[in-house]
Amino acid sequence: MQDHDNKEPVTMARRFLSFCLAILVGIVSLYFAIQLLSQFWGWLLLLALVIVGVYVTVLAARWRRDRW
Repeated sequence: MQDHDNKEPVTMARRFLSFCLAILVGIVSLYFAIQLLSQFWGWLLLLALVIVGVYVTVLAARWRRDRW
C-alpha cells in the first residue's frame, strides 16, 4: 500500500505547465480531426442527401397512402 504522505505538493507552476500541455494536445488533436474530416466531407454530404431523399420519399408515399 502506498503512503500518500510522501507525495510532494503540486506547485502552481507545474499545474500551469500541465494545463498548457493539455491545451496544446487539444489544439493538435482538433487540427488533425479537421484535416481528416476535410478529406471525406463530400462523401458525408452525399450520404446525408441520400438519407434525406429516402426519408422524404417514405413520407410522401405514406401521405399518399393515408389520404384515401
